[in-house]
Amino acid sequence: MQRKSNLALAIVLLLSLSSPVHAAAPKAGSKCTKAGATTTAVGKKYTCIKSGKNLVWDKGVAIPVVTKAPEIEVKNLLSTDSRITSTSELTNIDTCKTTDNTPMQIFTGSIFTNGFPRPAQALTGKKLAKILVIPISFKNLPFMVEKTQRGQTFTSDIEAMNQVIPLVEDLFKTISVGRFAVKIDVLPQPDWWVINEDQSFSEVWGVSKTPKIAEIIGKYKPDFKFDDYDAYVFAGGNGPANMRGLGAAEAALAYPIANSKKGYFNGMIAIGGFTDPALWVHELGHALFMLEDLYNFDKPNELPSGKGATVPFLWDVMADSTKRQFLEWNRLLMGWLQDSEMRCLTNQKTSVHFLAEYGATTYPKLLTINLAPGVTLAAEARNATNSEKGVLLYTIDTHIGHGSGPIITQNTLLTKGKSQSWLGWEFTVLDTNTGGVLVSVTKTDIDKYVPPVVKPAVQNNPVTPKSTLVITRGDIVPNGSLAARATWNVTGHESYRLYVTDVVDFQKVYFETGVVNDSSSPLVIDIKGLVCNKEFRTVTEFYSKKNGEGERQVIESLQLRNLTCP
Repeated sequence: MQRKSNLALAIVLLLSLSSPVHAAAPKAGSKCTKAGATTTAVGKKYTCIKSGKNLVWDKGVAIPVVTKAPEIEVKNLLSTDSRITSTSELTNIDTCKTTDNTPMQIFTGSIFTNGFPRPAQALTGKKLAKILVIPISFKNLPFMVEKTQRGQTFTSDIEAMNQVIPLVEDLFKTISVGRFAVKIDVLPQPDWWVINEDQSFSEVWGVSKTPKIAEIIGKYKPDFKFDDYDAYVFAGGNGPANMRGLGAAEAALAYPIANSKKGYFNGMIAIGGFTDPALWVHELGHALFMLEDLYNFDKPNELPSGKGATVPFLWDVMADSTKRQFLEWNRLLMGWLQDSEMRCLTNQKTSVHFLAEYGATTYPKLLTINLAPGVTLAAEARNATNSEKGVLLYTIDTHIGHGSGPIITQNTLLTKGKSQSWLGWEFTVLDTNTGGVLVSVTKTDIDKYVPPVVKPAVQNNPVTPKSTLVITRGDIVPNGSLAARATWNVTGHESYRLYVTDVVDFQKVYFETGVVNDSSSPLVIDIKGLVCNKEFRTVTEFYSKKNGEGERQVIESLQLRNLTCP
């Protein structure tokens, strides 16, 4: 009997423990033991308060019920606006993939183009590029392993290289939004190139370093194979600040060489000055994708006014190597922009388009209008302010070559409610949001584009042509009172012309040789009649034939400046 009683008691206790227990609400005014103590019950919060000399529970305060708002999917409403012109009413994309109509642009032995089809040597559409850094030590410029003081930093060349490489790799991932990557290796230290001569690269802008690298390869590294990487970076040490030949980087695409199964190499030359990741992107834009320089060779130091139409200093790393961005047109040339992200017009009277800023979305990002063979008018979305997008307008003219302004941009963005007519088309921004812009386009008769005379089509570089003029070094330095001397290592020339002007007023000429028949190398030219405390622009023209005829190569230098007054 006792066992049954105990069993019954255990069952009752077990059931009581398994049942939910609700605290009884304290009665207002009933005693509590500690001022400030709280308890909750039946949806209210009670507090122990002092009433006279006693501690009692207050009447309680209702606890608000927090209801979680249902999640709402945020959509880019502009991208689905009913006014957007259907793709079936647009022109086929291939029409706006502008044919390159410029004769092959030869610069430092390489070819650069700004249209389609893309050259076979370019990496267009590929997702990964393998790059090998080759450190080069010269007698007067070793590639340092030991740390030295350079300005405010205490570092070595290899440490600086190892620091910049991950920054370059990250920048390519960022600037392509994950659509392209580079993997950069450094040649093991026992295999670094040790050259038993002084470095003798020119610091004059436009004097190619590539022929000197080719000479070094032939003389010191004839067995080195250029087969396993997409591009090679020839890196010299940073050296002392006053050493000539340092700092100016250069790219070479499809440069002819016997050490490769392909018969060429793609490369970047950085004799010092290799610590800026954006500079790598600029030079590898040449070396990997055959992109053109978008700044003006005639005025390489000219800065944009920020107004009107200029070369795209503000918008593309190929125009200004400090800008960490590309125009959508260059993204298209590299294969980073898909056909589905591009819209094309030719003769449509009116149309409406949504354009998103470049990113991971698949919305259209580039609107192109075919004006004539080789000429395109383009529009893309850019940030106007932190919260507003605008439309950037620009032209692509492949009749204009590398370094002569093949792309011209309107540097003032078109914002909501604004309109602009350009080359026979009017653009109006209907609306904007954080995702992009809604823009209407109307064909007009205002400022219509006049096509140039069509040139015969040029075969797209099955083999890289090679210039007969080869310039490996140039220096223009003071030489006595108000005088200077230009020294050139040049081959393939039969005549030359050199003149010195003001850096702003090109009509003000301080010195002029006229055309001189002379094929000597080194070529030494004495310059006289200069003035003190001025900056000069020195232009040297080399010709492959006598009397200033045949192939011409022009080198501009701003090296000569601030001569001491007598």
